[in-house]
Amino acid sequence: MALSAAQRRVALRRQLNALVAARHHRTGLPHGKIHAELRRLCGGPPSAQATIEQLEERIATVQTL
Repeated sequence: MALSAAQRRVALRRQLNALVAARHHRTGLPHGKIHAELRRLCGGPPSAQATIEQLEERIATVQTL
């Protein structure tokens, strides 16, 4: 069964937060600074208001940092 858009956004936000947490543990940078850097690099609103496409872009970006 396919996820609804809302469910997909929730899943992507969870994935993004897990990746940010992993980066925090590797670098010691605060989560907020990592999220802010992703917003600077990718643009867009905070994760809670971000579109599916924006969340996917942030996930791809944090995986390359």
